Amino acid sequence: MFINNLYRIVDKVVYGEQARVTILLNRDSVIYKAHFPGNPITPGACIVEMGREIASLILEKDLVLEKADNIKFLAGIHPGNTPRVVFKLQVQEQEKGKWRVRAEVMDGDNIMTKMTLCLKETLSV
Repeated sequence: MFINNLYRIVDKVVYGEQARVTILLNRDSVIYKAHFPGNPITPGACIVEMGREIASLILEKDLVLEKADNIKFLAGIHPGNTPRVVFKLQVQEQEKGKWRVRAEVMDGDNIMTKMTLCLKETLSV
């Protein structure tokens, strides 16, 4: 939904149940023109969706969000100030087709967002 529009992936490293994905935000995205003009900031809902998209990419599965939990927005993600951020993911399969993803969005050593996503694999018909 947002990949290659709001952001693009510039680096991806997967090691076991963990991944480190570096993204570059697109400051020209229409989302930033509306949120907020003159002071663009990445909306929280977009950060959650980016986490879901990245987890789907890492697991190579079509995943939907069942629940977002323990979300902490610790610093604003401004595309002009922090155009490159890193999603650090820890992914665990809870049961067949259900995943728990703990994510931190970081700028260097600065944690900007923390969240836990409960994701479910969709079945193709």
